[in-house]
Amino acid sequence: MGVTKKYLTDVALQQALSITDLTEAHSPTHAVRLIMNEIIEGLVSAGWPQALIQTGPRIVSAEENYGLLGYDPAEITLGSEHTRWIDEHSLLRTQTTSQIPIVLQRSAQERKPGEVILLAAPGITFRRDSRDRWHCAEPHQMDIWVLGEPELSARGHLLRLVGDILGVAVPDKPWVYSDSPHHYTEGGIEVNVINDGSAVEVLECGLIATSLLQRLGIDAQRHGGLALGMGLDRLTMLRKGIPDIRLLRDPNERVQAQMQDLRPWSTVSRLPSITRDISVAVTPGLSEEVLTEKMLQAAGDCSGWIEEMQVKGRWTSSELPPQAIERLGLLPGQENALLRVVLRDCSRSITTAEANALYEKIQSALHEGKPGAGYRMDLSPHSSTQ
Repeated sequence: MGVTKKYLTDVALQQALSITDLTEAHSPTHAVRLIMNEIIEGLVSAGWPQALIQTGPRIVSAEENYGLLGYDPAEITLGSEHTRWIDEHSLLRTQTTSQIPIVLQRSAQERKPGEVILLAAPGITFRRDSRDRWHCAEPHQMDIWVLGEPELSARGHLLRLVGDILGVAVPDKPWVYSDSPHHYTEGGIEVNVINDGSAVEVLECGLIATSLLQRLGIDAQRHGGLALGMGLDRLTMLRKGIPDIRLLRDPNERVQAQMQDLRPWSTVSRLPSITRDISVAVTPGLSEEVLTEKMLQAAGDCSGWIEEMQVKGRWTSSELPPQAIERLGLLPGQENALLRVVLRDCSRSITTAEANALYEKIQSALHEGKPGAGYRMDLSPHSSTQ
C-alpha cells in the first residue's frame, strides 16, 4: 500500500517553527533543560565521556528522519497519520534521532582505537499524537549514542547506561524493561518507570545495529556501541511530580515559577473539568491521532483547554438502528465515532457557555455526514476536580 501524504499549510508550518524549544540554551530557564543538563553531567560523573552536543534544524529530509535509519518507505509511520510533511521530501522531524546518522559517520572517521565518543542530541520534535496527560504533539526528546569498540555493543553496557541516566533523572523511582525491536538497533528494549503503581514509558534503546553501520559505511569490525532515545518531558514530569504535560508550557505565573527548577511540584488549584461525549459521522478507520489533530485545529486558541480525547466506540451503519442513522446524518460508507472530550483550563474555570461553544465547534469540524445533522451524547456536562 502506498503512503498517503498530507502537507502542512504555510500557517501551520510557521506555527510549528515558532514554538519554543525548551532544551535550547537561549530560551528562558526551564525544568526540561535543567533535567537534560543534569543527565549529561551525571553521565560524566558515572564515567561516560563528555557529551558532544548535536543540534539541528526542525525541518529535515525524509532520508535523515527515516531512510538512513532503516525505515521501509511504505511503513505507515511515514504517512500523514503520524508525520507532518512539508513537501514530498521534507518534514518536521519526528525524532531527534534524525540528527544522528551524519554525525555518527563523522565520529567513526575521527575515532581513535580504544576511544569512546558520546553524542547527545536534544530538541523538540513534532508528531500527530493522542491527547492525554502524558502525550502532546510537540514533545522534547534527547538521543544518547555511544560509539566505541565492537565490544561496547553488549546488553550489560546498555543497562548500565540506562541505570546511570535514570539514577540521575528520577533517582527514587524503580524501572523495568521489556523487549522492543527498533529499525536501527539490535536487542532493543523499552524502559518504563514505575510511578504510583503505573508503568510510564520514558525511553527506548538498544545496541547500534550492524545494518545501520553498514548503511552508513562504518566498519562494524572496528566500531560498535549503544543507541538510546528518551522523553525529556516525561522525565521532568516524573522528577517534579507534574500531573499534566500541558503544565510545562502553561503561561500562568504560578505555574511558570515552578518550571525554573527541579524541586517537587506544588499543586496549583486543580479547577473542575467538563466532560462530554460527541457523536459524529466520519470516514471509517480514522485513527485517534488524526481525530485529535482535527479537534485541536478546530479548537484554535482554545486548544489548550483540551485535557484529553478518547475514542469510546465506533459503529458501522449495519450496527445502528435506522433512527440513529437518520439523526446522525450518516452517509453511505461512513461510520459513527463516539468521542469523549475533557476540557480543563489550568488557570481558571471554563464557563458553561464557553464549553458549549467549543464543543459545537469541535463537532462541526469533525462531522462529515449530512450538513446540519449529528448530535452530541450526554449533553449535561460532568464536572470533576480529579
